[in-house]
Amino acid sequence: MTKQEKAQEILARWKADPKFFIKNILGVEQTWKLQDELATAIPTAIKEHKSIYIGSGHALGKDYYCSAISLWFLNTYKNSIVIQTAPSDRQVRKVMWGDTLHHWNNKKIDLGGTPYASPYLEINKADWYLIGFTTKESGASAEGGGKFSGFHSSSMCIIVSEAQAIEETIFDQIDGVAASAENVLIIFIGNPTRAKGRFAKGLKDRHNNIVFNFSCLENPNYLQRKTVIPGLASYEWVEDKRKKWGEDDPRWYGRVLGQIPMTQVANVMYQELVDHAISRQGMRAQHSMNSGVSIDPAGEGVDENVFFAGTGGEVLNEYVQTNMAPSVSALQAVKMCKQIGGNFIIVDCDGLGIGPYQELNKLDENFLNGIQIIKFHGSSSKTTETDGGQPMYQNMRAEAAFVTQLRAKEGRAAINPDDTELIEDLMEEEYFTNKKGLIQIEPKEDIKDRLERSPNRGDAYKMLQWAFEQDYKPSGKYDDTATRRPQYAITDYDIDGPIIKTHNPAYAITD
Repeated sequence: MTKQEKAQEILARWKADPKFFIKNILGVEQTWKLQDELATAIPTAIKEHKSIYIGSGHALGKDYYCSAISLWFLNTYKNSIVIQTAPSDRQVRKVMWGDTLHHWNNKKIDLGGTPYASPYLEINKADWYLIGFTTKESGASAEGGGKFSGFHSSSMCIIVSEAQAIEETIFDQIDGVAASAENVLIIFIGNPTRAKGRFAKGLKDRHNNIVFNFSCLENPNYLQRKTVIPGLASYEWVEDKRKKWGEDDPRWYGRVLGQIPMTQVANVMYQELVDHAISRQGMRAQHSMNSGVSIDPAGEGVDENVFFAGTGGEVLNEYVQTNMAPSVSALQAVKMCKQIGGNFIIVDCDGLGIGPYQELNKLDENFLNGIQIIKFHGSSSKTTETDGGQPMYQNMRAEAAFVTQLRAKEGRAAINPDDTELIEDLMEEEYFTNKKGLIQIEPKEDIKDRLERSPNRGDAYKMLQWAFEQDYKPSGKYDDTATRRPQYAITDYDIDGPIIKTHNPAYAITD
């Protein structure tokens, strides 16, 4: 047998057995049952031109394993293009590309090609490479109708992470790109927290797709009640969610069982709203002119204390600092408020926030010069009521989130497009309707777990937007109350959140 024939035989073995390649070439030794079943299904998916849909619970190695699949496809299909995509830059760069580089650096043989700092691995610049970008870059508003339109190859692999959160148009773009390819592998991965939409539809269609449901209850760490494979969901994590959420909660279905829930979990802020808010940047003269500062305190720990100063729906100045004493935080807030001629300072007083609030109230009235000090308790159940006198929200945290959504819909909230962490914080947050029929935001700890940091910027931004919506008495005295403007009412629900009656249709996004 010649060297060329031997090489062809090896390549044929790799192509027929992704699991063999991932284990013996990339060095991924520890896998579990559902990962192995996924690898076994891949050749069938390519042969039968079927997409793979993975509805997965939290922390089950789906992105880690699919990044290895990306390298398998790239190295077994000559002149192939592999695309990794997700809604957020963090998911693409830190998670998907980070896992890909990990596999690349731990490979047992030289496969050729050159990885770069950005999500790009090149074998041949013209027609053989792996690239990563966000679905935002691929959206309908992108130049040329979407970034996917620029890729053409006879062999295409597209891995979509957090598929439950991508726009419907992205599915259409992927279908268009894949239509002309001879060898196609498309994998959609996500937590099935939504009962509707293209991802949920794909998970239900087991005739045209190959469907997997990765459950936390099936992973070896849970079954053996110890760490068998580092990084997978632990027994303690699962049981903590069982206790906190209960087995009827939609988050239990979507984030633990990997199953579509009967009642969906949805994002408060989605891409269309964020894009609309970005378009309002610099147009505060057309918004209400209420001005002030919001503080999301973190005290003297490692998390960031976030200060946003703004007017008319727009953040004008910000200050971010770790390890701040309450007295220093108070003076910083007053300084920023005076710089913009503001009339309020609003403080998150749950937990560590009570310190800065108390320090602000110690300041001389003449020094404050009419600035009102507003106490905001996100956990407070005293919220806006419906027309029938019933509460709509579980707490003030939920109300602030939907006030922000309303203002974004009406064009009265602006977002700096360069503030990627703020955008991630806002778009990561999810809500659902609880057993009492109230709108409830998921725990901050869950968001922090996924972001791997505290969503302090998002919390400070929502408090600021909530404060913009209030009427403050120009009394010259500080107060911890505000008169609310009866400007909105929730009337119904759809997949993207409440359908809201707007009082300013000129700025509203059509539902």
